[in-house]
Amino acid sequence: MIQVKPYIAGSPKYSPPWTNMDRSEYLRFDLNEYTLHTPERVVRSLQKAVAEKGVQMYPDYGAFMKKLALYAEVPEDRLIVTNGSDQAIEIILRAFLAPGDSMVIAEPGFPMFPLIAGIIGAVVQGVPYNPDHSFPLEAFINAVTGDTRVIVVINPNNPTGVGVSREAVVKIVERFPDIPVVVDEAYYEFTGETALDLLAANPNAIITRTFSKAFAMAGLRMGYIAAHPDIITEFHKIRGPFDVNSLALAAAETQIDYPDEWKAFVDETMNRSKPYIENFFDENGVVYYKGSAHFMLVEPENRDDAVRFLKNEGVLVRPMTAPGIDKTFRMSIGTLEQTRRFTDAYRRYLETR
Repeated sequence: MIQVKPYIAGSPKYSPPWTNMDRSEYLRFDLNEYTLHTPERVVRSLQKAVAEKGVQMYPDYGAFMKKLALYAEVPEDRLIVTNGSDQAIEIILRAFLAPGDSMVIAEPGFPMFPLIAGIIGAVVQGVPYNPDHSFPLEAFINAVTGDTRVIVVINPNNPTGVGVSREAVVKIVERFPDIPVVVDEAYYEFTGETALDLLAANPNAIITRTFSKAFAMAGLRMGYIAAHPDIITEFHKIRGPFDVNSLALAAAETQIDYPDEWKAFVDETMNRSKPYIENFFDENGVVYYKGSAHFMLVEPENRDDAVRFLKNEGVLVRPMTAPGIDKTFRMSIGTLEQTRRFTDAYRRYLETR
């Protein structure tokens, strides 16, 4: 039997919950997705792209990159689009890590970082979050050694939802000018917090973002990296020339050109639904951990019973397994109507206790 590389053979398989299950009939609070249907304007743009241009030709990124540069407020030569932010992470880690190198990351964090680092054969130096889930700044800085080749800051963190202060990000970026500092901003549209402005004076800063969350494009796979132009040039050597498909480009362009609908969703989730559900949990004595984006951790008396009950009620949430949060489930927050549907189900769960 042929063998793959030992780093790959020894790595776990990433399997999202509810794999191979039709989730369309559920309230999907489990994967931090856009919880409404694909915006109609995006649907029309996809139909138009297929009807007028077809999909028989390779994509051309030129026109879209100009729009992305305007949206992100950085020059085009500081940007590269990727097949979701997962590919952005892979490109970055492949560029800087070799077997035996070290990557520093706070844990629990987004699993794609340690998964890809492990496949490369790098050593993941995980720094535990504080017991209150706050970012462990001093321990994080102290974990950086002469073997560290990549530093990762996930802001806000996924799965805990914890935000990392701007002061902490600046301190890390400036403290280690010779080490790439990756700041994952997958939920930027929900928090408004960014380190993009650090790029000009800090060539070691690298920002990743995605169109999967606020832009309602998880199924089309679109992300991007912002970094120094010389680094972007190197990233182009790793990414394939046509890795981002033409339909993803069409949808993303529409979402940039017509932001009203997704911005309204962000506003409702953050300013109406989130306070509503926090108030519900407070009134009912439910333990939860506030996040800075549109998701949070909830800690029932019996997590597995709660997850099963909610699923039977037509609501999906994600049970956590990482140390320190293995008694919680993560839930995203949708519209106020959807959030009320969740609280109605959870109130029935509480009545069974």
